[in-house]
Amino acid sequence: MTHPQTERYLDLARQGRNEWWRYALGVTVIAFFWLGLSHVPISLLLDAAGADTPYFDYVAVNLSIFMMLAGLAVAVKVIHRRPLLSLVTPDARVDWRRIARATAVWCVLATIAAVIEHLAFADRYYLSFNPERFLAFVVLVLILTPIQTTIEELVFRGYVMQGLGLLTRRPALIAAASSLVFTVPHLLNPEVDAHGVLIMAANYFAIGMLLATITLRDGRLELAIGVHAVNNVFLALVANYEDSALKTESIFTARELDPVYSLVTLIIGAAVFHSWMFRRAPVAASSRDGE
Repeated sequence: MTHPQTERYLDLARQGRNEWWRYALGVTVIAFFWLGLSHVPISLLLDAAGADTPYFDYVAVNLSIFMMLAGLAVAVKVIHRRPLLSLVTPDARVDWRRIARATAVWCVLATIAAVIEHLAFADRYYLSFNPERFLAFVVLVLILTPIQTTIEELVFRGYVMQGLGLLTRRPALIAAASSLVFTVPHLLNPEVDAHGVLIMAANYFAIGMLLATITLRDGRLELAIGVHAVNNVFLALVANYEDSALKTESIFTARELDPVYSLVTLIIGAAVFHSWMFRRAPVAASSRDGE
């Protein structure tokens, strides 16, 4: 049985014009801005920098996500003629308390997973803290990473899932399909070459399923925004690993990524997060702004 919150969230796609060709055109526009036009600002940054700096790659990667946002804005506001806020919530404003709560819970779970990994594999992590470089990266990460992850949520858990909701009302099918779409571009990350397509695809698919299911269960996007943001910030600043797709100055660094441990802890963490949010203290039952 589909939750009323899920139906309400998926129905947001009906606010605008939603013929099939508009979604085909919208996806094309987003991909063109993200994968095509993003080379322009990156090239300009490269010319301005003259040479790589410790922060160049990180800034350059995030520039591409702003182009994705530009494509999304064109798709939603021009092609579908609906507000961007309709990708997040049926209410009149974003619920920042939901974002904060999801951030806090997932941060605790990520910390526990990292501590257990260190205790189980004592030689894996080493202290890589460099105060001067770390402080500069803190500013970049805390500004750019939440923006980057939020834009991804607007696209994959907002635009894509609501579009799929016009084809089927089966939440499991919608979550799985959107997670597959989320997985494909991440297969270009260097971790895939190092550890294999199947295990890394399973990791990307698992985090995609977590973000998709909590969005559908809660009937809004804020929980996924919070989880995705703190997950990437924690990775960038606290416990990164060598050969990561995003090179940052983290406090601790793992000599290698353990994709099996990552997948197992991700699945366990997702189960705990679901239980915490929707059983012990169901956020969906709390009062909503605008109702």
